[in-house]
Amino acid sequence: MVDIVVDGNPRAAVLRLPTAASGPRAISTQRAALEAVASSTVPAPRLLWFDDGEQNPFGCPFIVMERLPGDVPVGWHELPEPRRTALAEDAIDVLVRLHAVDVDRTQVGKTTGSPLMDLDGLQRLFARLAPLPSAVTTALWWLGRHRPSTVSPRVIVHGDYRMGNFVVEGERISGVLDWEMAAPGEALVDLAWCFIPVFELPGVDEVAMVSRYAARTGLTIDPQEWHWHRLLGYTRLAYYALAGTRAFDAGRSADLRLAALRLQLPVTLDRLAATLTGEAPR
Repeated sequence: MVDIVVDGNPRAAVLRLPTAASGPRAISTQRAALEAVASSTVPAPRLLWFDDGEQNPFGCPFIVMERLPGDVPVGWHELPEPRRTALAEDAIDVLVRLHAVDVDRTQVGKTTGSPLMDLDGLQRLFARLAPLPSAVTTALWWLGRHRPSTVSPRVIVHGDYRMGNFVVEGERISGVLDWEMAAPGEALVDLAWCFIPVFELPGVDEVAMVSRYAARTGLTIDPQEWHWHRLLGYTRLAYYALAGTRAFDAGRSADLRLAALRLQLPVTLDRLAATLTGEAPR
């Protein structure tokens, strides 16, 4: 958080620098995404300025963006009803507007998709973590055997579209944050991730929200295709837990948040197995 002066006027802003884990690519990706949605109705921080190079006082790429009003709840579970449902509906409407942006007319459309958001990429990433829990190997086998025959539209995928990356002001979402995973991809990747319980079960009516998205986009969502994308999302969540735990164990990171993923891993694997068998996650 920084306070700056632009043309003599004070501004509340946010400075983003690369981290050891993210590297400079995350900064350039965020810049491209913020530029892509700047002329749309998607609420996102306005990019004030940036530097893609290293010839600056920071010695690395950086972006400076406006600071948005509001708070960032960790998860849906923190919000009481009826506010939770109202904000969930707003999140779906914002996602509809994001996916309406023509990805091929943006810099995001010229990038490659994230390996975390497609099955082939996830399989390559998991191969580095072998041996794997049986729930993961079974899910990867099932996903490979049941690939959808059709794909959802190619759009700008935010990549981590969920409560925790939304700035909330009153009864609306005033901004979507953390665009470092933005890439061209399938619309259902973002939609399914909305309801993946990252910290706690979301307590949001998933069926109603998916229907709302379909009604506003005209997209027909096949139940089997939806199940496939939900399982892909839970498999991706399992990758985060496994990769984070092993990075901490190997001494590649001293981030205690990664150590805490060891406690989350059994829950994540349970949710993955439950989704695979068609049960409600618990």
